[in-house]
Amino acid sequence: MSLMSWDLYFANLGRVLRITGCPEVVDALRQALPGWSVEVFDAKGESPAIKLWRERDGYRQYSPELPRGLRLGTPVEAACSLIADLVAAYTEHHPELIGLHCASVEIDGRLVVFPASHRAGKSTLTAAFAAAGYKVFGDDVLALTAEGLGQGLGIAPRLRLPLPAGLAAEMVSFVQQYTGPADTRYSYLVPPAGNLAHHGETRPLGAVVLLARDAGITTPQLSRLAPGDGLLQLLCQNFAHDAPSELLVERLLPLMEDTPCLLLHYSEPLAAVEAVQAALREPSLLAVPCARDEEPVSAPSPRCMGDEPWMPGATVLEYSLEEELFLVEASDGAIHRLNPSGRLVWQLLRQESLSAAELAELLSEYYAQPLEEVLADVQELLGRLANVGLVRSVATSGAATVTLAQP
Repeated sequence: MSLMSWDLYFANLGRVLRITGCPEVVDALRQALPGWSVEVFDAKGESPAIKLWRERDGYRQYSPELPRGLRLGTPVEAACSLIADLVAAYTEHHPELIGLHCASVEIDGRLVVFPASHRAGKSTLTAAFAAAGYKVFGDDVLALTAEGLGQGLGIAPRLRLPLPAGLAAEMVSFVQQYTGPADTRYSYLVPPAGNLAHHGETRPLGAVVLLARDAGITTPQLSRLAPGDGLLQLLCQNFAHDAPSELLVERLLPLMEDTPCLLLHYSEPLAAVEAVQAALREPSLLAVPCARDEEPVSAPSPRCMGDEPWMPGATVLEYSLEEELFLVEASDGAIHRLNPSGRLVWQLLRQESLSAAELAELLSEYYAQPLEEVLADVQELLGRLANVGLVRSVATSGAATVTLAQP
């Protein structure tokens, strides 16, 4: 007996998906896309580019992104994978759009954007905004139009299971009430009507908030980040989907000149929602400062001339862009840019504490450059990093290890 097949048509995209023998996946997918118009018809003609069918106790998916196929175990896992391919197909079908890897919510008619960062809790924070009554534009992807507007795709937030400990009781209740398709790893949150933007709905950008989740934080803290090219590159790295750097700069630079950027330290998501809401009403925090002139190069600290080992600071966020590295001192939000050789020094210090002489010896051999020249450069770099608190002497810090906040 042949299995039933269905072709799925998506608004502003067309017929791009065929599903065979697994109506439960069709149902999970439709629930996970409550804001995206989806029509289902009996399959006819040549198969679309994306296809999925039942395979023993699971599923098999093929697409331009998965030419060798992908084995999937549950309807939710299949829906997650299919949505990733649908987003890729949508941005390819609409080259005028840039796909931004971020969460986004509407506050007072403008979008607050939370760029993706590793395990910083952007999806849980998005759910908290939904629980507080805000409209969600997405927890993982937002399209940027040629006019600089953020465009929602109608995709429900996806929460990692189990939920983090310590969530407010009202948020747990909200998640339980509006849980959609779920398995043991993930659960889609399908907010009530009006709390999720429709596919294609747009709003102007209002603020960019970088996330630093810290279980030790009792009261959320927000600080303003400095503007400029470093910030722009940091944002490009965090939430751009395969877009050329030149296009990102052209699109994002005008927006960043007028869009405040904040750094949020938080632990409990609902408390963070209240803090962000209050910050957006604080003119002094939201004002976009004028770009500062480059500070004159300061002389290396004499401490860097010695043999004592050095280590990264304790509150440094790091973001990479191609061969360069951007460091953010979390206490004041200052952004520092390292070239490839500076990035190598930083990576070496992350592995173990090293002195200027030890670093110079490693780099001299790596770059095949005279040791004396490399040592002078390393001493100057360490001096600069030490003067702004990005590195510290092991001898004076009294610490043997350091925990880095990484995106």
